[in-house]
Amino acid sequence: MGFIVTSSPVTNNSQPHHDRVGKNPQAAVFDCDGLLVDSQRCWERAYARVAAARARPLDDIRLERLLGASVAGAVSLLSEDLGEPIGAAELHAALAASFAEEPPEPLAGACALLAELASRMPLGVASNGPREIVLTVLDRLDVRELFAAVVSAEETARDKPEPHVYLEACRRLTVAPGDAIAFEDSPLGARAARRAGLFVVAVPSIPGTPLDADLTVPSLDDARLRAFLGLVLLPASEPDRVAPGAPAVGVDERDAAEAPAEV
Repeated sequence: MGFIVTSSPVTNNSQPHHDRVGKNPQAAVFDCDGLLVDSQRCWERAYARVAAARARPLDDIRLERLLGASVAGAVSLLSEDLGEPIGAAELHAALAASFAEEPPEPLAGACALLAELASRMPLGVASNGPREIVLTVLDRLDVRELFAAVVSAEETARDKPEPHVYLEACRRLTVAPGDAIAFEDSPLGARAARRAGLFVVAVPSIPGTPLDADLTVPSLDDARLRAFLGLVLLPASEPDRVAPGAPAVGVDERDAAEAPAEV
C-alpha cells in the first residue's frame, strides 16, 4: 500500500501526520454505529422510548449532542435534557429493543471494504456502543470473523472522545497506534482516534460535519478512498481531490500499482 503526503486539497482543516503509517499501515480500526451501519434511527428510537417514559417528546432532546456518544455519555446528556436522572440499564434496554425491532442496514461499501482490507492486515472495532449490540451488528453483516479485536467503551476506563477505546484495540491487535488507521464518522470518534495517535479517515455520518481527520470522504465506497488505500487505481486524468479543504493526504498511484497484494 503506497500512501504519501501530497499538497493536494483532499480533506478538512487537519494537517497530515504519520508518514510512517502512510507508507506501511499495519492495522485498521473501525467505528461501528454510523460508519459500518446506518444506526442513527436505532439510537433515536431508543432516546424516544426514554423520553416517552417521562411523557416527553423526542424534540425535547438535543440529538446533535448525542452523535457518537456512549451509553454513559448519553445518559448524562439525556438527564440534562429531560430534567431527571436516566439510568444506564434503562437506555441499554431501550437500545436492545430498538436494534431488534428494526436492525440497521450496512452503509455503502462497508462490507466490501472490510473484506478487502482483512486480506491485507488485521482489523479491529473501537466503538462507544454496548458490546452486545456491536457484536449483534457484526454478526448480522456476517463480518464478525474478519475482526481480530472488538472493543466497546464499556470495557475501558474512558469512552470517546478519550483515546482509551482505540488504544485498547491497538493493544489487542498488537500494533502501535502510530502504525494503524482509524475510520470514524463522528467528531467524538475522530478526536478519540487522533488522541490515540492513529491516522484518521473520516466518513461523516452527517454530511458537512467537520471532523479532525487526515482524510475525509463521503462514503466507504468512494473511489478516492479505494485509491488511497491501494485497492484500485484512478485514471491519471482525475483531479487529486476528495473534498475541499486544507492540504492533507493523497496516494502515489505508482506506489499503489507496485505494492504487494498483502501487507
